[in-house]
Amino acid sequence: MTMRILITNDDGIDAPGIRALAHVFNAKHDIVVVAPSEERSAASHGIISMRGLSYKKETHYDYEAFSVSGLPADCVKLAVLHLLDKKPDLVLSGINRGKNLGTDVMYSGTVSAAFEAIYMGVPSIALSASYLSSDDQYKECALFALNNLDKLLALKIPDSSALNINFPTKAKILGTKVTAIGRHLYNDKYFEHGDGGYILDGKSLPPERQDQGFDLDWYNKGYITISPIQNDRNDYKTLERIKKEWKD
Repeated sequence: MTMRILITNDDGIDAPGIRALAHVFNAKHDIVVVAPSEERSAASHGIISMRGLSYKKETHYDYEAFSVSGLPADCVKLAVLHLLDKKPDLVLSGINRGKNLGTDVMYSGTVSAAFEAIYMGVPSIALSASYLSSDDQYKECALFALNNLDKLLALKIPDSSALNINFPTKAKILGTKVTAIGRHLYNDKYFEHGDGGYILDGKSLPPERQDQGFDLDWYNKGYITISPIQNDRNDYKTLERIKKEWKD
Protein backbone atom coordinates (compact mmCIF):
# COMPACT_ATOMS: atom_id res chain seq x y z
CA MET A 1 0.00 0.00 0.00
CA THR A 2 1.32 3.43 -0.95
CA MET A 3 1.81 5.72 2.04
CA ARG A 4 2.23 9.47 2.36
CA ILE A 5 5.56 9.76 4.20
CA LEU A 6 7.23 12.83 5.66
CA ILE A 7 11.03 12.55 5.75
CA THR A 8 13.21 14.81 7.90
CA ASN A 9 16.56 14.81 9.71
CA ASP A 10 18.97 16.95 11.72
CA ASP A 11 21.98 16.81 9.36
CA GLY A 12 20.42 19.13 6.80
CA ILE A 13 18.49 18.65 3.59
CA ASP A 14 21.59 17.84 1.51
CA ALA A 15 23.01 15.19 3.84
CA PRO A 16 23.70 11.79 2.23
CA GLY A 17 21.50 9.91 4.70
CA ILE A 18 18.31 11.81 3.94
CA ARG A 19 19.02 11.73 0.20
CA ALA A 20 19.36 7.93 0.31
CA LEU A 21 16.17 7.57 2.34
CA ALA A 22 14.23 9.87 0.03
CA HIS A 23 15.40 8.21 -3.19
CA VAL A 24 14.67 4.68 -1.95
CA PHE A 25 11.21 5.47 -0.53
CA ASN A 26 10.25 7.71 -3.44
CA ALA A 27 10.23 4.67 -5.69
CA LYS A 28 7.32 3.07 -3.82
CA HIS A 29 5.67 5.76 -1.71
CA ASP A 30 4.41 9.33 -1.90
CA ILE A 31 7.06 11.28 -0.01
CA VAL A 32 7.79 14.86 0.96
CA VAL A 33 11.08 15.96 2.49
CA VAL A 34 11.00 18.81 5.02
CA ALA A 35 14.41 19.24 6.60
CA PRO A 36 16.69 21.90 8.08
CA SER A 37 18.50 24.09 5.57
CA GLU A 38 21.77 23.38 7.41
CA GLU A 39 23.13 20.95 9.98
CA ARG A 40 21.26 21.00 13.29
CA SER A 41 22.83 18.02 15.05
CA ALA A 42 22.26 17.68 18.81
CA ALA A 43 19.42 20.22 18.62
CA SER A 44 17.36 17.99 20.89
CA HIS A 45 13.66 19.00 20.96
CA GLY A 46 14.13 22.71 20.57
CA ILE A 47 11.72 24.77 18.51
CA ILE A 48 11.81 28.35 17.28
CA SER A 49 8.77 30.03 18.78
CA MET A 50 9.66 33.70 19.25
CA ARG A 51 11.72 34.33 16.11
CA GLY A 52 10.80 34.16 12.45
CA LEU A 53 10.78 30.73 10.83
CA SER A 54 11.18 30.56 7.06
CA TYR A 55 11.09 27.81 4.46
CA LYS A 56 11.92 27.40 0.81
CA LYS A 57 10.52 24.97 -1.75
CA GLU A 58 13.46 23.18 -3.35
CA THR A 59 13.14 22.32 -7.04
CA HIS A 60 16.39 20.48 -7.80
CA TYR A 61 15.32 17.13 -6.33
CA ASP A 62 13.22 14.46 -8.04
CA TYR A 63 10.83 14.52 -5.07
CA GLU A 64 8.89 17.23 -3.24
CA ALA A 65 11.18 19.00 -0.78
CA PHE A 66 11.30 22.04 1.50
CA SER A 67 14.27 23.45 3.42
CA VAL A 68 13.49 25.12 6.75
CA SER A 69 15.49 27.70 8.68
CA GLY A 70 14.65 26.05 12.00
CA LEU A 71 15.33 22.88 13.95
CA PRO A 72 14.24 19.27 13.30
CA ALA A 73 11.13 19.49 15.49
CA ASP A 74 10.22 22.72 13.68
CA CYS A 75 10.35 20.84 10.38
CA VAL A 76 7.82 18.26 11.52
CA LYS A 77 5.53 20.83 13.13
CA LEU A 78 5.65 23.15 10.12
CA ALA A 79 5.04 20.29 7.69
CA VAL A 80 2.03 18.90 9.56
CA LEU A 81 0.43 22.24 10.46
CA HIS A 82 1.19 24.28 7.35
CA LEU A 83 2.92 22.66 4.39
CA LEU A 84 0.91 19.46 3.94
CA ASP A 85 -2.78 19.33 3.12
CA LYS A 86 -3.27 16.47 5.59
CA LYS A 87 -1.28 14.54 8.17
CA PRO A 88 1.23 12.08 6.71
CA ASP A 89 0.81 8.39 7.40
CA LEU A 90 4.34 8.11 8.74
CA VAL A 91 7.41 10.21 9.61
CA LEU A 92 10.91 8.91 8.92
CA SER A 93 13.74 10.85 10.55
CA GLY A 94 17.28 10.24 9.30
CA ILE A 95 19.35 8.53 8.23
CA ASN A 96 21.49 10.31 10.80
CA ARG A 97 25.23 10.63 10.29
CA GLY A 98 26.27 8.98 13.55
CA LYS A 99 24.59 6.55 15.92
CA ASN A 100 21.87 7.54 18.39
CA LEU A 101 22.07 4.93 21.11
CA GLY A 102 21.24 4.92 24.79
CA THR A 103 21.20 8.39 26.30
CA ASP A 104 22.09 9.93 22.93
CA VAL A 105 18.33 10.09 22.36
CA MET A 106 18.10 12.97 24.86
CA TYR A 107 20.24 15.21 22.67
CA SER A 108 19.47 13.92 19.19
CA GLY A 109 17.60 16.17 16.79
CA THR A 110 16.88 13.07 14.70
CA VAL A 111 15.10 11.32 17.56
CA SER A 112 13.39 14.53 18.67
CA ALA A 113 11.89 14.97 15.22
CA ALA A 114 10.42 11.48 15.60
CA PHE A 115 9.06 12.43 19.03
CA GLU A 116 7.52 15.61 17.61
CA ALA A 117 5.70 13.43 15.09
CA ILE A 118 4.13 11.25 17.77
CA TYR A 119 3.18 14.37 19.76
CA MET A 120 1.25 15.33 16.62
CA GLY A 121 -0.38 11.93 16.23
CA VAL A 122 1.82 10.53 13.45
CA PRO A 123 3.71 7.21 13.77
CA SER A 124 7.43 7.68 13.42
CA ILE A 125 10.76 5.91 13.05
CA ALA A 126 14.20 7.41 13.75
CA LEU A 127 17.06 5.95 11.71
CA SER A 128 20.75 6.43 12.48
CA ALA A 129 24.01 4.89 11.35
CA SER A 130 27.62 5.06 12.35
CA TYR A 131 29.74 7.35 10.19
CA LEU A 132 29.38 5.59 6.85
CA SER A 133 31.91 6.04 4.08
CA SER A 134 29.77 5.88 0.96
CA ASP A 135 26.33 6.67 -0.43
CA ASP A 136 25.90 2.94 -1.16
CA GLN A 137 26.07 2.17 2.55
CA TYR A 138 23.36 4.71 3.32
CA LYS A 139 21.30 3.17 0.53
CA GLU A 140 21.63 -0.26 2.15
CA CYS A 141 20.27 1.16 5.41
CA ALA A 142 17.41 2.83 3.56
CA LEU A 143 16.59 -0.42 1.76
CA PHE A 144 16.46 -2.24 5.11
CA ALA A 145 13.85 0.28 6.28
CA LEU A 146 11.86 0.00 3.06
CA ASN A 147 11.97 -3.80 2.83
CA ASN A 148 10.99 -4.20 6.48
CA LEU A 149 8.45 -1.37 6.65
CA ASP A 150 5.40 -3.63 6.76
CA LYS A 151 7.00 -5.71 9.50
CA LEU A 152 7.90 -2.61 11.51
CA LEU A 153 4.41 -1.12 11.22
CA ALA A 154 2.83 -4.45 12.14
CA LEU A 155 4.49 -4.22 15.57
CA LYS A 156 1.61 -1.92 16.60
CA ILE A 157 3.74 0.54 18.56
CA PRO A 158 1.65 2.61 21.03
CA ASP A 159 0.77 6.17 20.05
CA SER A 160 3.18 7.52 22.68
CA SER A 161 6.20 5.63 21.30
CA ALA A 162 8.54 5.78 18.32
CA LEU A 163 11.03 3.25 16.98
CA ASN A 164 14.73 4.04 17.20
CA ILE A 165 16.81 2.03 14.69
CA ASN A 166 20.61 2.08 14.48
CA PHE A 167 22.84 0.54 11.83
CA PRO A 168 26.43 -0.52 12.61
CA THR A 169 29.30 -0.32 10.16
CA LYS A 170 30.27 -3.98 10.43
CA ALA A 171 31.21 -5.42 7.05
CA LYS A 172 28.83 -8.30 7.74
CA ILE A 173 25.87 -7.39 9.90
CA LEU A 174 25.01 -10.32 12.14
CA GLY A 175 21.28 -9.61 12.28
CA THR A 176 18.85 -7.48 14.24
CA LYS A 177 18.15 -7.18 17.95
CA VAL A 178 15.06 -5.70 19.56
CA THR A 179 16.47 -4.21 22.72
CA ALA A 180 16.05 -1.55 25.38
CA ILE A 181 18.24 1.54 25.33
CA GLY A 182 20.89 1.81 28.03
CA ARG A 183 23.41 4.50 28.92
CA HIS A 184 25.91 5.71 26.34
CA LEU A 185 28.89 7.09 28.22
CA TYR A 186 31.55 9.43 26.80
CA ASN A 187 34.84 10.89 28.00
CA ASP A 188 33.48 14.38 27.33
CA LYS A 189 35.83 17.33 27.65
CA TYR A 190 35.73 21.00 26.75
CA PHE A 191 38.55 22.36 24.63
CA GLU A 192 39.41 26.00 24.10
CA HIS A 193 38.55 27.18 20.61
CA GLY A 194 40.52 29.69 18.56
CA ASP A 195 37.97 32.46 19.11
CA GLY A 196 38.24 32.23 22.88
CA GLY A 197 35.21 29.97 23.28
CA TYR A 198 35.04 26.27 24.08
CA ILE A 199 33.89 23.23 22.17
CA LEU A 200 32.68 19.94 23.61
CA ASP A 201 34.41 16.86 22.31
CA GLY A 202 34.71 13.29 23.45
CA LYS A 203 34.62 9.70 22.24
CA SER A 204 32.54 6.80 23.49
CA LEU A 205 34.09 4.96 26.38
CA PRO A 206 35.30 1.41 25.59
CA PRO A 207 32.56 -1.25 25.32
CA GLU A 208 33.47 -2.76 28.71
CA ARG A 209 32.68 0.60 30.35
CA GLN A 210 29.18 0.73 28.84
CA ASP A 211 25.95 -0.94 29.95
CA GLN A 212 25.88 -4.56 28.86
CA GLY A 213 22.86 -6.21 27.24
CA PHE A 214 21.39 -2.97 25.89
CA ASP A 215 21.35 -1.30 22.48
CA LEU A 216 24.95 -0.04 22.39
CA ASP A 217 26.27 -3.44 23.45
CA TRP A 218 24.44 -5.26 20.63
CA TYR A 219 25.36 -2.52 18.16
CA ASN A 220 29.06 -2.91 18.97
CA LYS A 221 28.73 -6.64 18.32
CA GLY A 222 27.42 -6.00 14.79
CA TYR A 223 23.64 -5.99 15.15
CA ILE A 224 21.07 -3.55 13.82
CA THR A 225 19.22 -2.42 16.94
CA ILE A 226 15.50 -1.67 17.13
CA SER A 227 14.25 0.04 20.30
CA PRO A 228 10.78 1.37 21.12
CA ILE A 229 11.17 4.65 23.01
CA GLN A 230 8.42 6.80 24.50
CA ASN A 231 7.86 10.46 25.25
CA ASP A 232 6.09 9.85 28.56
CA ARG A 233 8.40 11.33 31.21
CA ASN A 234 6.33 10.18 34.20
CA ASP A 235 8.07 8.11 36.85
CA TYR A 236 5.01 6.04 37.76
CA LYS A 237 6.64 3.92 40.44
CA THR A 238 7.88 6.97 42.37
CA LEU A 239 4.61 8.79 41.72
CA GLU A 240 2.57 6.07 43.42
CA ARG A 241 4.97 5.90 46.35
CA ILE A 242 5.04 9.63 47.09
CA LYS A 243 1.27 9.90 46.68
CA LYS A 244 1.05 7.61 49.71
CA GLU A 245 3.85 9.32 51.63
CA TRP A 246 2.97 12.98 51.05
CA LYS A 247 0.99 14.58 53.85
CA ASP A 248 -0.44 18.13 53.74
